[in-house]
Amino acid sequence: MDEGQDQLFDLWLDKVKKAWPAEGWAEAYLRECDGDHTRAVRKYLDYVAEFRSVSPEQLAAMPMSTGERNCLGRSPTLRPTQPPVSTVDELLEIRRVGRILMYIGEATVERMAGYIDGYRLCLSLAGLKDEEYLRFERWLQDSGRVPPGHSWEDAFLQADHGDHEAAIYRLLDCAAEFRSLPSL
Repeated sequence: MDEGQDQLFDLWLDKVKKAWPAEGWAEAYLRECDGDHTRAVRKYLDYVAEFRSVSPEQLAAMPMSTGERNCLGRSPTLRPTQPPVSTVDELLEIRRVGRILMYIGEATVERMAGYIDGYRLCLSLAGLKDEEYLRFERWLQDSGRVPPGHSWEDAFLQADHGDHEAAIYRLLDCAAEFRSLPSL
């Protein structure tokens, strides 16, 4: 993504305010605030508010390299810097890697469903349609893997006797089977 003003804020925080710690703001501000997350975030947000009041002229006078200066005045965008990956491709990547925890933390069907919903929302916000995932959901029902009126979460959790991780792997295996079918 094009970071635009976000990168400029980082430069301002570092070069003007001298408040960008080497280990990152979260760790440093948490330590400074004795582990109080609310105070640490408020400190960071105070800098954000101050940055918003800085004039374009003050920002232009800020010491920075040519590369840093190129970000001045650009607004952040939601344009991907790499081609987007479809939801089914993302599921196949999770299956290939084989480390569900890396993607969703605790392996529960609710977390996996939330991950999928969030992933699809991001694609949508970027203006992309993910018709293949809709075909995949239909295929799950048409093939009898998910009974009508049920979600994959309920169906697979029941089929795997309450084993969340097995139910997630069942979904990932179904995605691989769906992808291997002749064009639907």
